[in-house]
Amino acid sequence: MRILGTIGYGFMALVLAGGWAFLYWQSASVDLAAVDAARATLAQLRAIDARWNQQLVNTRLQPGSATPAARHQVAYAALEVRALRLADPRVGSELVQLKRAFEDKAALVARYAAAPDDTLFSQAWFASTGPRLDTLDRAIERSFDDALIEADLYRMGLLYYSGFLLAVLAFLAWNLDQRRREIDRFNRQLSEANETLEARVAERTRELSEALAKLKESEAMLIQSEKMSSLGQMVAGIAHEVNTPLAYVKSSLEAVRKSVPQAGRLAQQTEQLLALLSAEQVDEAALAAQFTQVRALVEELRARAGLEELERLVKDGLFGIGEISEVIGNLKNFSRLDRSKVADYDLHEGIDSAIRIGHSQLQNRVVRREFGEIPHVSCSPSQINQVILNLLSNAAQATREGEGVITVRTALRDAAHVAVEVTDNGHGIPAEVLPKIFDPFFTTKAVGKGTGLGLSICYKIAANHGGKLEVQSKPGVGARFTLVLPIHAPAALAA
Repeated sequence: MRILGTIGYGFMALVLAGGWAFLYWQSASVDLAAVDAARATLAQLRAIDARWNQQLVNTRLQPGSATPAARHQVAYAALEVRALRLADPRVGSELVQLKRAFEDKAALVARYAAAPDDTLFSQAWFASTGPRLDTLDRAIERSFDDALIEADLYRMGLLYYSGFLLAVLAFLAWNLDQRRREIDRFNRQLSEANETLEARVAERTRELSEALAKLKESEAMLIQSEKMSSLGQMVAGIAHEVNTPLAYVKSSLEAVRKSVPQAGRLAQQTEQLLALLSAEQVDEAALAAQFTQVRALVEELRARAGLEELERLVKDGLFGIGEISEVIGNLKNFSRLDRSKVADYDLHEGIDSAIRIGHSQLQNRVVRREFGEIPHVSCSPSQINQVILNLLSNAAQATREGEGVITVRTALRDAAHVAVEVTDNGHGIPAEVLPKIFDPFFTTKAVGKGTGLGLSICYKIAANHGGKLEVQSKPGVGARFTLVLPIHAPAALAA
């Protein structure tokens, strides 16, 4: 718009300047030199006409003494050129009549000189060259007078137009002064605003920082709440994972408790045998009886394979304790709050951990692992564990017990990214629902059965890692979710 305004103002200035130049040119358009030159040429033609009359008289008085008629063409051509500069149609019309009159008189003078005759003399003497010269002279005078009057009118118009331009210039000067005053006022207001701008910016920045901190805190709490909600749904599976090895430990300890009295008697009898052997006065009968009793206890223990049984029971107990420790470790790694910690992580380990944690929901379903050769990924292990567990949980809920098949694949997407695919053969996702599944609080589950935040949080975690979460689904066939992660964490996440 400013460019169009500038073009408009420039065009207006050009028109005004052009109008003034036109008036000035018209006011000075009277060609005095052309008028004077036309008058001088008329005088030449009058002289030529007079010489023709004198020639007629001389020829009449002295026949045979005729001289060549004066040439008028050069003078007439000069008159025509100068008269036409006046640009008056009346002058042009009289020029034509004058030329015809001179041509006729020149012909009559030549004929009379060749054959004198009174009729030719009268025609030549009374030719209309003189009146035509007078008429043309008067036309030139009138044209000159009209040109002077027109020039005066243009001068008057130029005077008024100059006054108008001066008024326009005065208005523009006043307008520019008003604009300057307005700009000065705006500058003063801007200076006053700038004096407090830094304080307002600092205050606004502080408010925004506080709001951002609260938002991040709320986001972290929301994500952690969703993760703990997922954990709550898997408590039964975790209890089962703990109870199974705990049964090993309990059974082993009960068997060991039953073997402890016999081992205690053997130790007591062996201690008495050692005391008899170390006595100064050895009672051979008592020593033999004690030795026989210890041997009997040893034979009984060996016959029952007590030592090997104790060792096996201890190993079973330690194995059960190790299983419990592993479950607790997986649970701790999944639920820890150090979500911002970034480390090189083995995704296969995270998948195994998530499958173990989600055992209660994945039971009665076939879970296939198709692991490819992938490097460790720089990421936040806790967040990635949450994504994988959520995808496995959704796959389990989409399939039927005894018929569900869930496949977890890992592979390189390209030189800089890895992909984790979770595929199920469940009911699939309808086409009208598919574009909304990553929206916060969108869920197809019944009220109280889901928050609608699981996939939304997974999508955000993938985006924060510089990756993405993709989905393909066909109703009645199943769904495939693909988590794509960069091998090296983006700078913002690492920071």
